[in-house]
Amino acid sequence: MNLAEHQEIIDRFLGLYSGGLCQTYRDMGQSKAMPPWAEVYWLGKQVVKCPMDLWIYQEIICETRPELIVETGTSGAGSAWFFAHILEAAKINGGSVITVDKDSYPHLCLPHPRVKYLIGDCVSDTIAQLIRAAACGKRTMVSLDSLHTYSHVARELELYAPLVTPGCYLVVEDTGLGGSGAGTDWCSRAVSEFLAVNSGYVVDKSRERHLLTSNRDGWIKRNH
Repeated sequence: MNLAEHQEIIDRFLGLYSGGLCQTYRDMGQSKAMPPWAEVYWLGKQVVKCPMDLWIYQEIICETRPELIVETGTSGAGSAWFFAHILEAAKINGGSVITVDKDSYPHLCLPHPRVKYLIGDCVSDTIAQLIRAAACGKRTMVSLDSLHTYSHVARELELYAPLVTPGCYLVVEDTGLGGSGAGTDWCSRAVSEFLAVNSGYVVDKSRERHLLTSNRDGWIKRNH
């Protein structure tokens, strides 16, 4: 079996995992069937991420020891909750999370001393300025997980990629779930174009070694 055949198997499984199997169950009458990634929990809190990606996140956090994790796309706040606990477990003194979303979900955003919740458009100048000020002088990691369209992620990369400290990571979520060609409106296209003109940022394929990931070519390390 060659690499292309291996990749086809992985892609087919990712399709089942991300919604295909769930839709089959719904077609069979199980109206409440959910995709597996929507039923992932960390210490009782729904996270809504592939568990293999969560494992890679904890490896990155423990290895690179960021003082600040910037997340766009809070949604149910599961990722921020997870990040905060990993920072705590890794004993990263002062390590904190800033997460931003244009919508507010106060019943889902559990309080944690390491998490600051911002409400607003992550690509607005106001929010960007707040986050830049918070990141100033701190070892910073960035996770982009809001609107996954080409134009939105291209703007996020423009605003937030420069905040990533050399040696730390820029993670663009859900790159593996859409196309990357010139005519597509998916985030992977924005990532490809960003990497083409920013040599200091390199895709770390070793972060895909568990095969199943929503972030194909989205685990990006800043080298300089």
